Amino acid sequence: MRPDAQIALITGAGSGIGRALAIQAATLGIETVLVGRRAAALTETASLMPESAKVHVRAADIIEPEDRAAIVDFIRDRFGRLDFLVNNAGSVAVGPFESMPEADFTRLLTVNLIAPAALIRLALPLLRQAGAGRIVNVGSMFGDIAFPRFASYSATKFGLRGLSDGLRRELAADGIGVTYAAPRATKTPAADSFDSLTKPMGMVLDAPEDIARKIWTAVLAGKPRVFPGRGERIATILQAMLPRLLDGHIAGLEKKVRKLENQAR
Repeated sequence: MRPDAQIALITGAGSGIGRALAIQAATLGIETVLVGRRAAALTETASLMPESAKVHVRAADIIEPEDRAAIVDFIRDRFGRLDFLVNNAGSVAVGPFESMPEADFTRLLTVNLIAPAALIRLALPLLRQAGAGRIVNVGSMFGDIAFPRFASYSATKFGLRGLSDGLRRELAADGIGVTYAAPRATKTPAADSFDSLTKPMGMVLDAPEDIARKIWTAVLAGKPRVFPGRGERIATILQAMLPRLLDGHIAGLEKKVRKLENQAR
């Protein structure tokens, strides 16, 4: 730990996992820059931190290039370095792939992959300046194991995982680490969009606070990947070694959902 406080930029800090990550960072003595679209939500997050917390609220939309530039400019002018870039902001769109509007898919891709990649590119000089900076990309188990009705979302998270793996190997020579977190479904406002699928698909929703603690533990230990939920590592092994087994099981979940939908008509 360096003598002066470490600096973390956390996107999507107004609710859910982002809020929990910000609060946990404050308890660890990390100075935070909270980013999100709604200033009121960010202010609420800041109010939940310990009184001793050093926190800066920056309302911005990461899909806008000028907003990304303004965030990085603020950190450069204020601190001259960045220890942790936490790409947590994300969007969820659920439903049959065939009926998803192209505009919705494009936005999903922009929020979940293109914007985080662009923010990383801008922040790299500040991460190098920290001496041992670390990128933390919050993905999803849907980026390892794709489910029906989540095909578009999975595509973006598979992309974020690939970006994380590639950058980890590319930036090791610069002393910059990369941690990819793959939480399963979490009790956040975004989960409301697939509430009707949680029971028939057997999803278990974790508390954001538990996820945040496990992510920070992995980040501070320099781990490349973290599966905050139980059983996910085993599932990824099955995905790699016995994909047809998972194909049959998960395809069966879609059949169950369709049956329930037909009964409700």
